[in-house]
Amino acid sequence: MTRNQTPSTPFDVTASLDALPDGLIVLNDAGIVAFCNREAGTIAGFDPTGIVGQDFVAVCRESDLNWTLILEMLEAGRSGNLILRGETVGAIFVTLRRAGPPEADAGYVLTLRDLAVFDHARRQASGQRSEAGFHAVNERRLRPDFARQRSISPWLDRMMARGERALLQGARIIITGESGVGKTEMARYLHNFVANGTDPFVAVNCAAIPESLFESELFGYEKGAFTGASVEGKKGLIESAEGGTLFLDEIGEIPLPLQAKLLSFLEDGVIMRIGGTRSRRVNVRVISATNRDLLALADERRFRLDLYYRLAVVNMPMRPLREVPELLEHLIEKFLTAINQRRSVPLDLSDDLRDRLRLYQYPGNIRELWNLMLQISVLGEDIDELPRRLMELDLNAPNAPLQETLPETPPLAERTSLRDAVADYELRIIEDAIRIHGSKRKAAAALGVDIGTISRKTRKNQ
Repeated sequence: MTRNQTPSTPFDVTASLDALPDGLIVLNDAGIVAFCNREAGTIAGFDPTGIVGQDFVAVCRESDLNWTLILEMLEAGRSGNLILRGETVGAIFVTLRRAGPPEADAGYVLTLRDLAVFDHARRQASGQRSEAGFHAVNERRLRPDFARQRSISPWLDRMMARGERALLQGARIIITGESGVGKTEMARYLHNFVANGTDPFVAVNCAAIPESLFESELFGYEKGAFTGASVEGKKGLIESAEGGTLFLDEIGEIPLPLQAKLLSFLEDGVIMRIGGTRSRRVNVRVISATNRDLLALADERRFRLDLYYRLAVVNMPMRPLREVPELLEHLIEKFLTAINQRRSVPLDLSDDLRDRLRLYQYPGNIRELWNLMLQISVLGEDIDELPRRLMELDLNAPNAPLQETLPETPPLAERTSLRDAVADYELRIIEDAIRIHGSKRKAAAALGVDIGTISRKTRKNQ
């Protein structure tokens, strides 16, 4: 097209700004958001069009990033550069500039750049191989936005508050729930809640370590401790977590002979490496997780009961996704945003697919939802290609959840004492929960107590 030719269609400035690799937010002189491009929404977790016309201060309260310093600069009328960090994103370089001369009553322009993404692009442009660290960028953005989720789900807010109180008081936590409900991410959140930025978070998948290597991996060994040992010895995972958090995932898979040694460490905070003669004191906070019924394993003599009580000072039962439908829509949108970062043409879910995603029960929980979303992104809406378990759902079938109503309170006058009346009412609530959810373990998760409480209270009345 020559300089004097007129374009056949109007030039779309907004679409052009959405094509920028950096985030762009424009504020008017009153601090109201006048424009936000798509990349800024992705980086900061904003709805790019939804925040237009809103007060930027109010918008920042809903973001995962800590905008305090930027808001202070706006209040003081200053420009500058800052690096912001959040729970689900890495380092974000933010530039704040006036939209006009200092003497004018103008607004501000903010640019946002994800430094990990920028470093990846720089390496590609220079012909260098991308470091593995960049692959964690999308993983960070997939991590739960707990600040948002707890505002959506009162149950999740109670669980998170329980965990926060426990760690602040030095109590150990065990997170229970089905596979895929986000136990590791919850442990990571609780670690970040109480830890400094440099405190280590060491996650140990107890099911992934061979039994023959478990002791050396967890407790370490001295040089020459056994054939094939490193000549320098090795620090174990417990020592690696010094000053931070040791997260023992799949704790029910710890070999029985090693449970006694772990119990000893939990009691006195001291370990001894294999082949060592000197004990070492290690200061760590311990969070564990399991999808198994540890009390049932204890009854089968496959898990030490005394170890259970050392680990499960406070129980945090995580509900499966099918029991927290209020979070489902949020997760669908969050995953859709993450998927569209990798696509040249954004994925737009049809009403039919959205209805199917809402109706599906997700035995694999959040992990399965993510996998389904990825399959839809790759395969499109080809009915013959998408998972049969999703496409065979009958959208016209009644799908009303069971009503979890509390039993009617019996008249107090008919009881011999207040204690008896409370115990009887409590038992009826537990029995109703077991009937609704189908097992004591699921009832415990629904009521927000540990399985030991349910077993003890029902045993008294048998």
